[in-house]
Amino acid sequence: MKRQALFILIACFSFQMAANAQEEKTLFNHMALGVSVGTDGIGVDAAVQATNFLGIRVGGAFMPHLKFSGDYDIDSESASITSKTVTIEGKIQKADAKVLFDFFPFRKSSFHVTAGAYIGGSKVLSLRNKNEFLAREDWGVTGVKIGDYRITSDDEGNVKADIRVNAFKPYLGIGFGRTMPRNKRIGVMCDLGVKFWGKPGVWANSKDDWGEVHYTKLRRQDFSEDDSNSADANKAIDIMEKIIVYPVLNIRICGRLF
Repeated sequence: MKRQALFILIACFSFQMAANAQEEKTLFNHMALGVSVGTDGIGVDAAVQATNFLGIRVGGAFMPHLKFSGDYDIDSESASITSKTVTIEGKIQKADAKVLFDFFPFRKSSFHVTAGAYIGGSKVLSLRNKNEFLAREDWGVTGVKIGDYRITSDDEGNVKADIRVNAFKPYLGIGFGRTMPRNKRIGVMCDLGVKFWGKPGVWANSKDDWGEVHYTKLRRQDFSEDDSNSADANKAIDIMEKIIVYPVLNIRICGRLF
């Protein structure tokens, strides 16, 4: 009797394993496309359901360019410099590829924990002069003061600076919704998480002790001038330097292709 019960138990277990294996074979045979919008910008992705508990999304996200401008002090002793300020334009730019793994702890629930990474450009903010303001003899020896930073002009007479973060940004978050719709063609996901992008830094042209100009990470300087633009710039940079993680909140609409 015990042998028969053990045989039946083994048979049931084998049947269940075979059914699960058969089900698993069909999981990678389906694909979905998704479109998302949120604090990480506009995203697109292709997704598969690897197992009943794991979904995989591969795609990209980009932020539409946002621009702003302001006038900042020119730092030069050259007699050919007639203007005291130059208009600097800032442009927010973010574009990343992303690989995300959605883990579903409960088979019939849409709750998921997501881990992965955003990989791409390190620039999040670029600063450029809007118009020419230097004569050729002043290229590389004249700079612009933005907050506590002095940016030296390059060999074409332009002022260029960037605020950079890590190019590889791990991601961790939670949310609701399936990676791929189960019983219908269209599904909705909502994600809340953070990108770990490191401490932002200001990169620009700077003159070294030998008079050579290099594109490098700048250090703060103590300028005595107390103008409103410098104060505003310092406040903005102070806030940005403290943001070592970037919050992500987005809504994704996905459609199952096959």
